[in-house]
Amino acid sequence: MTTRHAARTPSRPGNAPIAVLVTLLCLGVMAGLALGFYWSLSSGVERAQALEAESRVGASTIAAVLDASRSFIEQEAYGKAEAVLTSAVGEHPEDVELRLALAEVLLLSGERVAEAYAQHEAALAVEPNAPEVQFAAGSLASTLGRADRAVEHYGMARAADPDQPRYVLFLAAAQLKSGETEEAKVNFLHALHLDPADPTAAGALATIALDENERELALNYARRAREADPGGLAYVVLEARALQRLGRPQEALDMLLALPDEQLHGHGVLSVVGACFGLLREPGRAAELYAQAAEAHPGDSELAFQAALWFERAEDAERARSFAQRARMLGHEQAGAVMERLASPEPGGG
Repeated sequence: MTTRHAARTPSRPGNAPIAVLVTLLCLGVMAGLALGFYWSLSSGVERAQALEAESRVGASTIAAVLDASRSFIEQEAYGKAEAVLTSAVGEHPEDVELRLALAEVLLLSGERVAEAYAQHEAALAVEPNAPEVQFAAGSLASTLGRADRAVEHYGMARAADPDQPRYVLFLAAAQLKSGETEEAKVNFLHALHLDPADPTAAGALATIALDENERELALNYARRAREADPGGLAYVVLEARALQRLGRPQEALDMLLALPDEQLHGHGVLSVVGACFGLLREPGRAAELYAQAAEAHPGDSELAFQAALWFERAEDAERARSFAQRARMLGHEQAGAVMERLASPEPGGG
């Protein structure tokens, strides 16, 4: 009996619920973790929503500023446009569109090229691979006389968009200005390959060839430029210069003398015409042509001065003195020396 009774002795009250307590504790911890995760997730969503809302507000503000600045520009109220954009750039320094809009206003309001260039540099610090921005920055740098920076910007534009002939063409021009002639020639050739219909590259190559005394090459490029732009006066003159340098002055004159007077009387055209008449040993014809141009443009001291020189070469002292006097009255600095020379007695004279 005792043994059976002992066997039925109940366990201690604290032993039975231990598993239950552990289970409840675990459930409580998991619930707490779940609740914490929920609040964390909820907070993250709210933060993301807040950031998105802030972004929308920022974008909306920037759009409103750009709209306002455009309105001010249309009214030519450049000061107001600048004030609005400057404030917005201060709040959103990495917004490229705002900086470019401010650069535009700076150029419109007073050709403030250096300040506009600074805005382009700041925009490129954010988006360095924007070819149009690099191209515009190159043009501004060139205007500022910073040829090295122009080469760098045009080079970046070309790297970003290598098939755009305009970028290659301007890069070549900047290189030529910087004294990088060989590099310029390579890029002018590439620009010509990209856009054969544009005469600019061919004209530039003709000019370089003339400078390097590559006369046949200059003539070929000049003719290619004329084929692309038959009415382009610059390319007519280039071809005539090449012909004159090749000792073919009459062919050059046939081209130039066919020009209308308003073109023929230009200094660059008359210079080639005079050189051609000089090769043909007909200084009188050059003198008459300069005289006609001087009469048509009575206020041009250089035309009068050149007429005097050509009449002197043609041994027409009277007309040479007349045009030299006119040139001096118009303020030409060298005309007085010509008059003194013409006033001197001829060697062997009485």
